[in-house]
Amino acid sequence: MRRGFTLIELIMVIVIIGILAAIAIPKFIDLRTDAQKAACFGSAAAIQTALSNYYARQAIKGNPGFPGTLHDAAFTSEYFAEGTLPDHPKEWDWNTYYSSNTGVLHTGKGADSGACTKF
Repeated sequence: MRRGFTLIELIMVIVIIGILAAIAIPKFIDLRTDAQKAACFGSAAAIQTALSNYYARQAIKGNPGFPGTLHDAAFTSEYFAEGTLPDHPKEWDWNTYYSSNTGVLHTGKGADSGACTKF
């Protein structure tokens, strides 16, 4: 008596593995993009928290208000860790626009200016 798998059984296993791969692979392709979006939202949350702290401390001093630009608040380490704005990952291809009224705006290559709009 010969033991082993028939050709039909082997083909069915290969087909099932192919179907599972076709379902699973697309879910893992966008993990890098999802991580970049999460980093963007994390940086926005850090900025929002720092600006809330700035406003609260200014209100305690009797002069409530926000800084003229984010860089004005960034120079004080009590609002941002190490006195710097959250940095973007080095491997991203960024376009940087500067406005003296609003500070610095970083957008990814090909992105519109409202790409990080969770808040």
